[in-house]
Amino acid sequence: MKKLAMLSVVLLAVSALALATGAQESKEEGPIHINFWSLFTGGDGEFFDAMVKEFNRTNPDIVMQTDTVKHTDYYTKLITALTAKTAPDVVVVHRNRLFEFVPKGVLYELDPYLKQLNADLDDFYPAALEPCKFAGKIYSLPLDVHALIMYYNKDLTAKAGLGTIPEARDDFVAAAQKIQTATGAVGVAADNTTAKYKAYTLTRMFMSLLEQQDSSLLTRDVKKANFNDAKGEEALNCLIAMVQDYKITPSGYDYDSSVADFKLGNAGVHINGVWATGLFEQQQGLNFGTGQFPAIFGKHAAWSGSHTLALAVQKEKNEERLMAATEFILWMTAHGELWAKAGHIPTRKSVTQKAEFKALPHRKDYAEAAAYSFPAPRSAQWGQVYADMSDMLEFAVAKDQNTKEALAEMEKKVNDILSAQ
Repeated sequence: MKKLAMLSVVLLAVSALALATGAQESKEEGPIHINFWSLFTGGDGEFFDAMVKEFNRTNPDIVMQTDTVKHTDYYTKLITALTAKTAPDVVVVHRNRLFEFVPKGVLYELDPYLKQLNADLDDFYPAALEPCKFAGKIYSLPLDVHALIMYYNKDLTAKAGLGTIPEARDDFVAAAQKIQTATGAVGVAADNTTAKYKAYTLTRMFMSLLEQQDSSLLTRDVKKANFNDAKGEEALNCLIAMVQDYKITPSGYDYDSSVADFKLGNAGVHINGVWATGLFEQQQGLNFGTGQFPAIFGKHAAWSGSHTLALAVQKEKNEERLMAATEFILWMTAHGELWAKAGHIPTRKSVTQKAEFKALPHRKDYAEAAAYSFPAPRSAQWGQVYADMSDMLEFAVAKDQNTKEALAEMEKKVNDILSAQ
């Protein structure tokens, strides 16, 4: 009797173990669930959600679950979660903020997983991928490039006897003047006052004009200002002259006014990021074209930002989930034609060759900006440098300040900020 009872216990234990093992095997054989916080809302959010839905439909072995986080709360929540190692598997990190996270060890290096998946890294535009590397290692992949580009009103340019907008400085200015004379519209709608947005188009134009001369705002080691020279004078003189000498851009012009003027057909040329494309497409009767930021000094170069996708370090490293998450990131970058509907530029060469991308209006006309874009300097003090530079550039333009004096003052301010790190 005792033997029978003992046998029953053993059989029950074996059954329980088998059931447990079976459950574990069943779980491993099912789809891998990974998660993501989306900061995309409005039109961007609709396109991104549609991409995730398509990924889940075409990748039955992986399920991506997303939650939307308000853009204003995103980084506060993300920093807390990364510190506690409770962030989602995949996170969005703007390219100019990678510097805040990679040195802290809160993002996984992607190279081992990209290698296992035989990822074609040569398909990425180097200008988009390189800023995602630290010490030669990849810590995120660029989903898009949102560069500074040019918009132009085709009806106004036609009235001025123009086809497209010429890019060289003198020709560009002459074209803007023709538009103003023939139509009474603003020649170049580009903001130059801080107002709500820290005159960010002005600052980004200044940086772009430096890069077009093979220069940069900061030194290569990002420890000092690099613009107080002849190239800086050329760049700043150009911006001041647009307002003060040629008067093709109004003084004290804020971002909202520049957007509204172009949207309502009251401006011939508009300088802004690619994110305005969708807005202008929704404006009934607005007949516009797009192109790269003008090569004022003979070379294409334009400031750009980028949404990048990275893998957050977890309390317990799960290689299977990491591989699945990397597959998701690669899929999203490889299907940039879907994300381009929001106006963004794809980061992979193969995407720009797809018929679906080429069929989109406007995007193909500025897609090359991905190859000529450049990122913000990789400095922890960049936020303060950017804000103070914006204020000082606005003053220089509004007051028609002496260029050498303005550059010297900006150089001192920037160097003081950088030396305090």
